[in-house]
Amino acid sequence: MFDSILSLGLSPKSRRGGILACIAMLGLSTGVHAASLTVWDDHDSQSRAAVMTELNGNFTKAHPDVKLDRTVRDFTDLNMTLKLAVSSGDGPDVTKVNQGAGAMGLMVKQHLLEPIDAFIKQYGWAESQSDGLLERDRWSDKGEFGVGPTYGISSLGEIVGVYYNQKVLEEAGVKLPIKSFADFMAAADKVKAAGKTPFMIGTSKGHLALHMLAGISQAHIDASNRKALDDLVYGHGGTFKTPGNLQATKIVQNWAQNGYFFDGYQGISGDDAVQLFVAGQGAFLISGTWYFGEMEANPDIHFMAIPAPKGVTHPLSVGGVDLAWAITSIAKKAHKTKLAAEYINYMVSKDAAVTWAKAGYLPATSVPATADIKVPPLLKEGIAIWTALNKNNALGHYPDWSSPTMLKTFDDNTPLLLAGQETPEQLIGKLDADYQAYMKSK
Repeated sequence: MFDSILSLGLSPKSRRGGILACIAMLGLSTGVHAASLTVWDDHDSQSRAAVMTELNGNFTKAHPDVKLDRTVRDFTDLNMTLKLAVSSGDGPDVTKVNQGAGAMGLMVKQHLLEPIDAFIKQYGWAESQSDGLLERDRWSDKGEFGVGPTYGISSLGEIVGVYYNQKVLEEAGVKLPIKSFADFMAAADKVKAAGKTPFMIGTSKGHLALHMLAGISQAHIDASNRKALDDLVYGHGGTFKTPGNLQATKIVQNWAQNGYFFDGYQGISGDDAVQLFVAGQGAFLISGTWYFGEMEANPDIHFMAIPAPKGVTHPLSVGGVDLAWAITSIAKKAHKTKLAAEYINYMVSKDAAVTWAKAGYLPATSVPATADIKVPPLLKEGIAIWTALNKNNALGHYPDWSSPTMLKTFDDNTPLLLAGQETPEQLIGKLDADYQAYMKSK
């Protein structure tokens, strides 16, 4: 739409007016705000950063008297610094925040985030995103997850699945498509027998090991039997000591101990592993749709849900939405909540969804059917999986959301599991001890 305006031969001044009018039609206010807005986000990869640059540019064009002060932090840094920064009064007005007990839950308890239900109603966000997605941003005053006021809304949908390199698999004699978990295991065996690396992974930084463990475990849960997982993650009670969790840890430890992982995986980060995978190293990489932009560089790479074992009709896939956009208590004190909501409204608008889709990412807000987009192949695969998961109520959870310290417990212990210094039973025991301690503290 913007390109068509620029092609009309208008003067620079007229073009600027046309762009502002276009943005206003797409749901942005062109009202004047003599204010600054401090924003923190986690879009630190090159492709996602480019999208945010474009979106922020559109917002500032529609709000010429608003100065955006943007800081980009990776997931780990954001998690570590956000709560302290906001509580000290030196943090952002608008921020991305992890929805789990260790981030959003604690910040709600300490009154560091503002509920956004009034803005959900004002802007009609509930009409563009399902209640099942929005409930992942709800926390009650009693510390109950999934109920109570809503404290955030996301731009992107997320699925943890399997990236696979079709060329590497076919050269190893693997027949595609891979239809079952048994086929998946057999494919990894064939790749290894062919002298190639079955799984690209890095564990020095990032959470690829967590996603691998959780992805395999939840693929063993049918959507019709998801209540126990829901209760666990939403803090209603439960246990990590399940057959699926134990089986997943045994499988992953076996892969690590028997040469199925990239040699030297302990010394590289998750992002490093992705770049090596894009370069043609490895047959599989288990991670999320947030890497679509990077993966598009290699046409041999495709994406699928982790396949189900025998007897599971609609397997769960770890996922949901990316970190939520939220309004902090700093914005309230500075009387910036309305401006902050305007910013978030654009970030979750259909216009923003089109921009994300054009870059190859999976937006949480539906893209208009009339949008002029050439959907990249990976995104087509992701949309098909996203549609099926929502239809079958098969969108799973990030297990680290289940307690304030669960992410650290995973990160501290998964390297020990992979190195053979901790048994599967010991890892599951530590995860469960963390969870039970949190439940008692509530």
